Amino acid sequence: MVDRAEQAAVDQHKKKAKKATLVAVFGTFIEYYDFSIYGYVAATIAMVFFPKADPMANLLNTLAIFGLAFLIRPVGAWFFGHLGDKIGRRTSLIASITLMGVASTVTGLLPGYSAIGFMAPVLLVLMRMLQGFSTGGEIGGAASYIREWAPPERRALYIAFIPSVAQLGKGLAAGLAALMAGMLVKEEMIEWGWRIPYILAAPMAILTIWMRLSIEDSPEFTALAKSNKTTKTPMKEILANYRKPLAKVTMISLVQNMGTYLGTVFVAVYFSEVLGFTKSQASTIVLLAVLFASLLIPVAGLIGTKIGGKKLLMWAYALYMAVSIPEFVLMNQKSFALALVGLLLGIIPYALCQAGTYSSMPELFPTRVRHSGVAFGHSLGAVIGGGGGPYLSTWLIQFTGNTLMPAYLLAFAGFLGFIVVGLTMKPNPDGTHMYR
Repeated sequence: MVDRAEQAAVDQHKKKAKKATLVAVFGTFIEYYDFSIYGYVAATIAMVFFPKADPMANLLNTLAIFGLAFLIRPVGAWFFGHLGDKIGRRTSLIASITLMGVASTVTGLLPGYSAIGFMAPVLLVLMRMLQGFSTGGEIGGAASYIREWAPPERRALYIAFIPSVAQLGKGLAAGLAALMAGMLVKEEMIEWGWRIPYILAAPMAILTIWMRLSIEDSPEFTALAKSNKTTKTPMKEILANYRKPLAKVTMISLVQNMGTYLGTVFVAVYFSEVLGFTKSQASTIVLLAVLFASLLIPVAGLIGTKIGGKKLLMWAYALYMAVSIPEFVLMNQKSFALALVGLLLGIIPYALCQAGTYSSMPELFPTRVRHSGVAFGHSLGAVIGGGGGPYLSTWLIQFTGNTLMPAYLLAFAGFLGFIVVGLTMKPNPDGTHMYR
């Protein structure tokens, strides 16, 4: 029978675990709000930061900058992972949100091409890469931190709130983009409307920093630090001893990021620039879809607590193969209602994939290198799936004239994930929730 002192300790731990999860996911909400704004106002940014020549070329340039932010993410993952595994998850989480807040706010204040010429896209690239550097550390830190606080039998559910709340961050970005596009005429949107979502990043970042200063580090990391068993060179240790888990995380992340940035960010541009919807209609469809995703992902996380992360991923990948083409066929009917139905259909595998990805990645690494392993592997997958996906889709549509190219990419990504995870991801024989 548990005595009162033991029960009080258990209750206190649960209380701290819930607070830790709340604070971590709120920071992820802000991080993904900041990082996603660019995708939802990309068509406007193309007109502000590039000379008025070929609109499609300018859009491709804008999407290329979107992709560049992903190239720097592994560097940010290395930096913040090193910080998180050596000094603490809490320190890394505070540092990443501070950098993101500064970069986003400055972006909203940048002069355009008409004011400073070629320096405008140069400064835009610099701020976008600082955002990518920051994002490289956020997910690894948040996933590791929550995993090390949550009860083992509830980890999949607790961690599912990371991608769930990230959807709300993207939803807020999409909602503000839709509001600006709906309220303002084109000239006002170009002049100052696109800046408002960026400038709002400043107070939100300050609130998040204050919240993260109030939390403790994870108990697993604290115990490791007290016993002097933390690593001084986490990436060196990963590359020496954990190359296979790193490869698996990279593959899992590639599919997850392809689904994220094609299915919930790029589609805003796809609707307006390829299918001819107004920017307000495009943003509204995406907003409704990501709100649906934010509700569905915790349900998927709850399912993950019953069947495990691997099975959840296998179901997600199978559904990507099954529904991606019907999803985009519905969108291509150029009806608002059918486009919404199509995107909501695509959200089902997306939600399963999000919950499965975030619950599985931390289980592939031990505590001493978990932050670095998750952050670096996730960032490598994001470079290909997230950074390359939107640009490749736009280029393929332009090259082939086939507007279903994004669907083919999503279905192919699902096929790759199904094969790799099905053949290589196995539970540890020690009875824990971890994989090898």
